[in-house]
Amino acid sequence: MLIELRLLMIAIIIALVVFFVLMLRRQKLDLKYCLVWVFALLGTAVFCIFPGLLGGLSTLLGIALPVNTLFLICIAFLACICISLTIVVSRLSDRLRKLTQNIAIAENERNNNKENESNQQKQ
Repeated sequence: MLIELRLLMIAIIIALVVFFVLMLRRQKLDLKYCLVWVFALLGTAVFCIFPGLLGGLSTLLGIALPVNTLFLICIAFLACICISLTIVVSRLSDRLRKLTQNIAIAENERNNNKENESNQQKQ
């Protein structure tokens, strides 16, 4: 890999880490999600700094080209992100449903109390 390309990739990684840290400081991103991306970027930086590691990993896994190993790692990472976000969305959906039901119950009780009070005042 050309040194210029490696330097460009490291500069992009540093910029993305700074971006995620700023998003965290502005409270637009939770810490647990920020850490996942920062660790993924640091792993990518390791492969940029030491490109021989990717070749060694390819040989270890029996994959012909290091670029295919990189694609495999990226696809596995993105699949894990999709699964974890699906779990989060499912939990939030369940919480939203329960919250909506609790609000509906509270409003119904409030309306029943108002009706009871108005009926008592009429008598």
